[in-house]
Amino acid sequence: MLALVSIGTGTAYSQGSGSDQGSDEEEVGAGSGSALVAPKDPKARTTWLKERLAAALTAHPTLGRAKVGAYVVEVESGKEIFGSNEGAGMSLASTAKLLTSVAALGTLGGGFRWRTAVYAEEIDEATGEVKGDLYVRGRGDPTLMPGDLKQLAADIAARGIVKIDGQIILDTSYFDTDTEPPHFGEQPKERAGFRAPVASFGVARSTVTVNVIAQPGGTAKVWLDPDAGDYVKLTKTEVTSDPEKKTRLEVKEKPAKDKIEIEVKGLIRPSDGSFDRHYRIDDPARFAGEVFRKALVAQGVKIGKRGFGAGVVPPTAKVLAVHDSAPLSTVIREMNKQSDNYAAESLLKTLGAETRTSPGPAGWSDGLAAVRAYMSKIGLAAGSYKQDNGSGLYGATEVSAKQLVTLLRAAHEDYRIGPDLVASLPVGGEDGTLARRWHGRAAAGRVRAKTGTLEKVTTLAGYVAVDGDHQLAFAILVNDIPAGQRNASRAMADEMVDAMVAYLEAAAAR
Repeated sequence: MLALVSIGTGTAYSQGSGSDQGSDEEEVGAGSGSALVAPKDPKARTTWLKERLAAALTAHPTLGRAKVGAYVVEVESGKEIFGSNEGAGMSLASTAKLLTSVAALGTLGGGFRWRTAVYAEEIDEATGEVKGDLYVRGRGDPTLMPGDLKQLAADIAARGIVKIDGQIILDTSYFDTDTEPPHFGEQPKERAGFRAPVASFGVARSTVTVNVIAQPGGTAKVWLDPDAGDYVKLTKTEVTSDPEKKTRLEVKEKPAKDKIEIEVKGLIRPSDGSFDRHYRIDDPARFAGEVFRKALVAQGVKIGKRGFGAGVVPPTAKVLAVHDSAPLSTVIREMNKQSDNYAAESLLKTLGAETRTSPGPAGWSDGLAAVRAYMSKIGLAAGSYKQDNGSGLYGATEVSAKQLVTLLRAAHEDYRIGPDLVASLPVGGEDGTLARRWHGRAAAGRVRAKTGTLEKVTTLAGYVAVDGDHQLAFAILVNDIPAGQRNASRAMADEMVDAMVAYLEAAAAR
């Protein structure tokens, strides 16, 4: 994988990535931003909104033959306010995370946590030796970080353990061995972190970060985080610093059978600060195991055998240390605010593991079956839509604007789901992937919605409200966008939201 990056100009180029990054850029909408005032009369106000929304759909001729679906309803009553091509199945991109989120909150509950635990069968308390192997069992925690593994290692050392006679055994039986989510294989050469593999024991979202920072004297420091020992190695670093030249760095990631080699060369301008980019690794369990091994060694724990074994924790083993994740409600908040593909795919497979009725590890089909089962309860019949993965990356979805709004209303009506879902959505003009939209406009702070972005797709779905009594649920889906017109599609959506806010302001003023 080759990446050429110019920090000074804010551009990045990745071989093999195309434009389907699957991560939603924070882009400023290009709408007019002029203040809108809707009529006070209810009937005239509704007519006004319909006309404004319809006009927005045709106000950007550069969108050409783009396919657009839009639907708006009152949240409480379900009264339809506006619909255009609302029944057509569309690619959602990352807005598909709404389906994953609602199914997870409704099935697992907001208090669900992932547990990573370390076990041993026999410990010599007098000598501090583990007689045999040390077992690590992962349960799919998408938020597990190197610091968490360091704490597990510290907890083990605090018990007086100084040596492991055997080796570290990785129990990854919660999930099956297929670490590539559906459709991720459509860009097999892409090494960016947004396409990281998923396993029941993974750390740092199964990515390694390449860091570069300028040093005095025209040199630069280059390092990897986390340190995964011999599995991921810097094999060449030829980076200088120069205050007079633009930053230009070249990163080559070379995956091999049992290791990944990374070369970094180029130049960094000190005033540009530091460079950091995330790259996927191919063996999540091995990667996490290496990070955990180094954490144990740092605590003074000796390990008798190198390498890692694979197996299930014996029923007679005793727990030595555990790490519990934050609750699901918190994880979903971070996932949707930042549009985290890794968390969404981990959550999908966790749904499969927690609902699977037959013995054995969970696969992607189990997770998708769990989502379909929940969707059928809230009005989305199996076969009426398509969702092939948890994140919406690549060509994984065909869902209509009306179906999305049905989902949003059902979530709002269920107090076990609605508050956590709303709290997870980016807030227009304030945070997440909507932080840079609607600045200085009435919609700022009043729209909470999930974004979606692919090369020819932009989507937006969520809620608009000005107070607790006046709320709209909406979905605006744009597919087949002509080259270079994604900003125009966002501007169209922004203008539609502006009109909804004006409508609600007039309603609330009565």
